[in-house]
Amino acid sequence: MEEKIRRRAPGAGKPTTDGVTELDRRNVMIDPSGLEILEKIGGGNLSLGVREAARRLKESGDTAKFSKKRHAGRQKGLQTSN
Repeated sequence: MEEKIRRRAPGAGKPTTDGVTELDRRNVMIDPSGLEILEKIGGGNLSLGVREAARRLKESGDTAKFSKKRHAGRQKGLQTSN
């Protein structure tokens, strides 16, 4: 009988770069530009980038709930700048 080798998920058991210990695993859907900026913030580490971006938003006070109006304004701004 062949014995299966159990492997951990990538990064499992390693301490985080920023020292956070209470973490929850989540699945998210993210667009390519969001992925690019969050990985840049995290030095190639998406999870670290997400945590650091959240810290920066909290520090700046920009933690308001998602707004369709604000989002629509952002989209209009993108369309006029092209």
